[in-house]
Amino acid sequence: NLYSIRTQKMFTMVKDLLHVNNDSDFNKLFSRIEKYESISNSMELEIANYLNKVSEGRLSAESKNEIRSMLREVTEIESIGDGCFNIARAIYRRKAASVDFTESQYANIEEMFALLTESLDSMQKVLEKHENQKHYVSKVFNLENEINNRRDQLKYKNLSDIDNKEYSYELGVIYMDIIGDCEKLADYVVNVVEANSDQKEKKV
Repeated sequence: NLYSIRTQKMFTMVKDLLHVNNDSDFNKLFSRIEKYESISNSMELEIANYLNKVSEGRLSAESKNEIRSMLREVTEIESIGDGCFNIARAIYRRKAASVDFTESQYANIEEMFALLTESLDSMQKVLEKHENQKHYVSKVFNLENEINNRRDQLKYKNLSDIDNKEYSYELGVIYMDIIGDCEKLADYVVNVVEANSDQKEKKV
């Protein structure tokens, strides 16, 4: 649980990074995100090693299944950390290239970030075994569908915006990398929730 809270904090820092213009502040925050990512990797190994040791003991089939689910959960939470870092790196590339997003690009990234924040908050509720857990499980599934659809719309819009010379091809690539990484992050959240709740997302 502490592990998932850390990755949530990491995502909050990534959201802040999008709007930091001062070079020194930007580098400081980027380094913090990098540090969190490396801590996230270490935590994954520590928890996984511990769980593997426990599973070597004499356990019931049910307990072994539980440990398998926990291992999957830990792997997927680590992927969320990776996903956060990938978004931060794309923001870093934008800054390094001295280009800036258009107002509508910023608005679309913000919209994706807002949906992901909701998704991560719901995931946390599921991990905390909230009394209304079923509601939060289905909320995560619904948000993932919404994020997928939005990503598809933005993909087409991006191609026409580049054609219409709204912004450069390079900026379009960085922008779509962020949108694509947001979509992947939503998938990892679904995987955590599925591993934790034994419920599968029904693909339409």
